Amino acid sequence: MSPPRPRKRKLMDEQIKLMRERGERLRQAAQSIGITHAAKAAGVPYTTLRDYMNGSEMKLSAVASLARVCGVTLDWLAYGVGETPLSQSPSRPAPQRGGHQIVIPWLDDREEGLRVGKGWLETTLTRPTIAALRLTDVTGDAMAPTLLHGDLVMIDTASTQVQGGALYALKVDETVMLRRLDLRLGGGIRVLADNDRYPPQDLSAEDIQSLKVVGEVVWFGGLPRG
Repeated sequence: MSPPRPRKRKLMDEQIKLMRERGERLRQAAQSIGITHAAKAAGVPYTTLRDYMNGSEMKLSAVASLARVCGVTLDWLAYGVGETPLSQSPSRPAPQRGGHQIVIPWLDDREEGLRVGKGWLETTLTRPTIAALRLTDVTGDAMAPTLLHGDLVMIDTASTQVQGGALYALKVDETVMLRRLDLRLGGGIRVLADNDRYPPQDLSAEDIQSLKVVGEVVWFGGLPRG
């Protein structure tokens, strides 16, 4: 059996190098929001994501989904085109992982919370209710363009008193929704979605009994919009 031609071997080596570089970019992007969160938000099994980061061949659909939830462009993730797009919006900086860290649990009691820097929390939040903080992620488009599907949201579960116009996590039966609440003149609450496709709902005092305010949204981000 004749040995592989030098040109063919060179092409194979270049392909392996490209796959490894793509895996490193994916690792960088996934670590910016948490690898476990990235896998769940993109619908990619954790073991598959780990293989991708180690240089395995990726499905285009998975690359596109991971690029979206990690807030990077598909061109950058797949081909390294453009600058590293992992900088956060100045108004909503991403949680920093350096220094003394605190684990913020998920609202749905997932096994692994998100580790963030205590200094970042103290400077970012207007009130220091760290023990009451919980995480959830956005599903659907009801709160677009403010919140997009897959965005990360931090909730202060100690703040359940409705203040007009603020964002809240609500629990109806076993479903958690993110909505803007406004107080109505004469009593009751108006439930608002930021997406005009969803009409507002007016709740009477009796209706409110079935609505549980889980807490106020105090931060959202970590997934820059590219």
